[in-house]
Amino acid sequence: MRLGLIFIMLILLPVATGVHAWLFCDENLPRLTDEALALLQEAGVRDPVVDIRFFDIEVRGEAPDPTARQKALAAIRGLVPLRLLPGADRLHVTARLTARVEGETLHLQGWLPEGDHRAALRGLMADLRPDLRVQDEGLVSALEVRWPEGFKPPLTADSPMVQPIVEKLRVPAVLRIEATHDALVLRGLLPDEELKYELVAALAEVAGGREVDPSALKASPHVLPAAFAVRGHLAAFVGDFFRLAPPRSFEIGADGIPHLRGRATRQMESHWLTLLRPVTGASRVDAEFELLPSEFHFPGYEVRSELPDGQLAAIRSALQGSEIVFEEGSSRLSPEAQIRLTSLVPALLAAGPALRLVIGAHPDPAGAEAAEKAVGKARALAVLSFLIDQGVPSADISAVVFDPVPEGSPAAPPTPRLIEILVK
Repeated sequence: MRLGLIFIMLILLPVATGVHAWLFCDENLPRLTDEALALLQEAGVRDPVVDIRFFDIEVRGEAPDPTARQKALAAIRGLVPLRLLPGADRLHVTARLTARVEGETLHLQGWLPEGDHRAALRGLMADLRPDLRVQDEGLVSALEVRWPEGFKPPLTADSPMVQPIVEKLRVPAVLRIEATHDALVLRGLLPDEELKYELVAALAEVAGGREVDPSALKASPHVLPAAFAVRGHLAAFVGDFFRLAPPRSFEIGADGIPHLRGRATRQMESHWLTLLRPVTGASRVDAEFELLPSEFHFPGYEVRSELPDGQLAAIRSALQGSEIVFEEGSSRLSPEAQIRLTSLVPALLAAGPALRLVIGAHPDPAGAEAAEKAVGKARALAVLSFLIDQGVPSADISAVVFDPVPEGSPAAPPTPRLIEILVK
């Protein structure tokens, strides 16, 4: 009897188990599936799919970000009596990139598939904007991250994910060069690497022992094109402008307006504006110059006369205070002027043939330009002729008319109609 009961129970046990399983699947699985779908949707998962087999659950879908994915998986794991086995969490996150600029730093954020994509992106951004430091602590690489549908790595500036960042980072070209007594410093952004090399080479030719520092000048094809970034013409201007003594500076930006600062003569200013015309077109030039009568009046002017230092100092001392003032409209030397010039002759003869002089006339800035040039030239020649008559060799003495300097300027002569003798 007992053996028969045991036999019957062994037969009914699988049947009962099957009935229980059928009742569980029929009544509880739909409810659990709906609960799981609701939890995934609450976490922001798009296109969620739930597959339950008895007590094992598998989920699929696209989470908006890694945090949302973890939230969804935590909710599914808490769904009793189901269990989420390893490999059954098929939720993925689509790769995403964002960027922001704070000061001189570019911050990259988002998530990418596993691999060397993070380093490649950092290198790409450094090439596009070499003026910015690239920080990518906010950029995560993870196994669950997938590329957008249809995308194939590697990341480039033309990639749909990167292009919005690239467009946001495009910047206008700008150039600033500043000359000090020790260095020529270049700063800014250029669209052309070759142009950068041209500028550095042009400055190196006129540096005269000063350091040429281009470390703050970056070049990138990502910089917007600029009308001023013209090869050849810009370097020609820069080399000519910075050959003279500092301080001086040149700056030009997206507006195309050059800003010039430094010392100059009227002729130099006109020459530089001519050199700049192919660079700036019809744009105005913002020039703020301390006007000087000639290059010989520049501080730090290096004389070309090959005289010993002691003899050069003696000649300069003799010439100091030897200015000749003419009567208005006249080019005739007065007796007082002849006496003053005669007193210079011994020192000039003692210097020998190495001495090179310039006799320059200061025109009256208030007078008519043509008339002032004519009478100024006549005055300079009158002084030259008198010195030659006194036996001074004329082989290397020039008679010139200096550029006019507005009255009241630091470099203006003490009085108009002045003749000045300087060592070349």
